[in-house]
Amino acid sequence: MKYDAIQIRFGELWLKGENRDAFISALYRNVSNAVRGLEYASLSKQRDSFMVGLDGKSDIEGLVSALSYVPGISWFSPIMIAKPELRDMMRKAQSFAREAKGKVRIEAKRSFKGHKFNSMEIVSAMLKASKTKSFKLNLDKDADDTLYITVEKERAFLHLNKINGVGGLPVGTSGKCIVLLSGGIDSPVASFYAMKRGLLPIYLHFYTFPDREAVLKSKIPKMIKALAKYSNGAKVYYVPAYLFQAAAMKMDTRFELVVFKRFMYNVAARIAEKEAALSIVTGESIGQVASQTIENMSASQKGVSQLILRPLSGFDKDEIIRKARQLGTYGMSIQEYKDVCSIRIKRPATRAAAEQVDRLYARCKLDAVEAKSIRAALSVSY
Repeated sequence: MKYDAIQIRFGELWLKGENRDAFISALYRNVSNAVRGLEYASLSKQRDSFMVGLDGKSDIEGLVSALSYVPGISWFSPIMIAKPELRDMMRKAQSFAREAKGKVRIEAKRSFKGHKFNSMEIVSAMLKASKTKSFKLNLDKDADDTLYITVEKERAFLHLNKINGVGGLPVGTSGKCIVLLSGGIDSPVASFYAMKRGLLPIYLHFYTFPDREAVLKSKIPKMIKALAKYSNGAKVYYVPAYLFQAAAMKMDTRFELVVFKRFMYNVAARIAEKEAALSIVTGESIGQVASQTIENMSASQKGVSQLILRPLSGFDKDEIIRKARQLGTYGMSIQEYKDVCSIRIKRPATRAAAEQVDRLYARCKLDAVEAKSIRAALSVSY
């Protein structure tokens, strides 16, 4: 089937006030970056949508795939463009007969009131024509598939069904964030939800490998590249954990997890200052493991000035797993990996006080270890 264009609609952005144009411009840039390198004829802003013009060389499949990863898009669809006349709209509508493969209902909308017909008359004309042998569409008001017809002043758009977009806000419109990324299931999902709310992620991963090359050959870069589809690239800091582990050897192991969480937050805060990021994102869910009790989360974040966001705080594990499967990160997350956050300690402290963590932090001189770890970090862009 030969389409004329792909129409892109944005929903939530219309709720914005005077800064609406800034959000729409940011989404336009993100869409332009997402389809870079793909074949298409044009990309233009309309009054309430974007339009990707198509020609015989256009990579429709590639364009649809790329647009499905762009936060800020409510829905999109390949469309045909007709004259704002009943006869031409009916002619173009029949082009969808093969794609529909069954019964179709008609949903018409006339945005320009100057035409001699209204939306009900469009539907009536289609139903009348469907009773003739020459009309190719099988119309039924209770059908699952919907043929949408939107009539403007100088043209009409027709498309079958809608392809749901990511929704939310364009990446970057809420600023930057530091994402504490482990090799597990939760943090990639948290990163997705952060991007959906307009945050540009900068990933921070603590690795246990003896050298940098090992982490670059691990599953972590693959996970980041999968997530980078939503932000059109990504920056990551790979920080070695051995300096912390060496400093914490004499620590009471019951507190090791919560102290390490404090260490991760502090390193993230230092990097956030460097990157001008105002928030830190984690994959924590309240009460899921020992380090995620309210008491331990409170003790571990003490002294951090950046806003700490926990998109999954109210999710249970099954909900997180379902979303990870949808994102395509679940298979990578369950691959065997020696993660710092997967430390297993007998009888870990579940109600650590901030003062206890303060004393242990000072005793192990972890402030100095933070700086050393960041100097030993590897920064990579994908």
